[in-house]
Amino acid sequence: MKSIISLDHTSEAPKYQQIIQSIINAIDNNQLKIGDRLPSVNQVSDNTGIAPKTVMQAFRSLKQAGLVSAVQYKGFFVASTNTQSRHNIFVLFNSLTAYKEEIYESIKNTIAGKGTVNIYFHHNNVALFNTLLAQSNGKYTAYIIMPIKDKDIAASLKQLPQQKVYILDLGYRDWGARYPSVCQYFHEDIYQVLQQHLTKIRRKYNKLVLVMGPAFYNLKQIENGFRLFCRESGIRSAVVTHVGNKPLATGELYILVHDGDLVHLVKRITALSFKLGKDIGIISYNEIPIKEIAANGIATISTDFTKMGTDIINMVLNKKKQHLKNPCKLIERPSF
Repeated sequence: MKSIISLDHTSEAPKYQQIIQSIINAIDNNQLKIGDRLPSVNQVSDNTGIAPKTVMQAFRSLKQAGLVSAVQYKGFFVASTNTQSRHNIFVLFNSLTAYKEEIYESIKNTIAGKGTVNIYFHHNNVALFNTLLAQSNGKYTAYIIMPIKDKDIAASLKQLPQQKVYILDLGYRDWGARYPSVCQYFHEDIYQVLQQHLTKIRRKYNKLVLVMGPAFYNLKQIENGFRLFCRESGIRSAVVTHVGNKPLATGELYILVHDGDLVHLVKRITALSFKLGKDIGIISYNEIPIKEIAANGIATISTDFTKMGTDIINMVLNKKKQHLKNPCKLIERPSF
């Protein structure tokens, strides 16, 4: 019985939820099969120290879900092994953008028919992040989280059922070793993409300018990868926060992290009668449909957001604990 009911007394997850999850895990691991009898309420109570009414609450929830049946005077029995339909997933994004919508749609499409998804946004606000995690604790079968780079979120993450936490998109260096993850590896991505196109860069451009934009989780990693490439290749470079009114010169290739800088720079290039992709180049972060046609086509450094959503849900469904690097590539267009 102890091998079936497993409780973490340090977790803030409700005990009845832990009992439910233990039964589901036992079914998924073939420890329990259809027709098998569950330990009695009193057995679970005696061996765990949990009140009988709490154990009964868990068993009744399993009955309502159709996973177990009750036989009067005999107890509870496994009635179904279809646990996949019972997934209830908490998804916490930092904000809603075009590419986040792509991730979310991929998550929904992959989980379709196997569970439900509730999405929330923390807007990089630590207090809101902590509040949302506290309110969700113990209510979900998995927690998929885009973290904030702030030490004050550690306690909130630790309060969640640790075996149910997954890190998405950001934060592999801070949390990737502790929790399963599907993330971008920003330092390696920009370095490898530029290295793969070194010949073209040397032929067309004499200076690279990284435009960082507003504060962003992995800006330092992007900057480090950029500086490493420029140092090894011997190409002149600069790192700036915004394009602003900085003088533009032919032979410059701009790498833009934020779309606000993209709009501003394209307008300035046009106003100065420079030819985009010939006199001055642009590579923008994150592929969205409008970049395919804007300014005759904007080149992008982009990860595969659809694959990111698919991989994280498959990890949840298959109970895998992996650390996946999401693929990144340069989509070449006339701006480059």
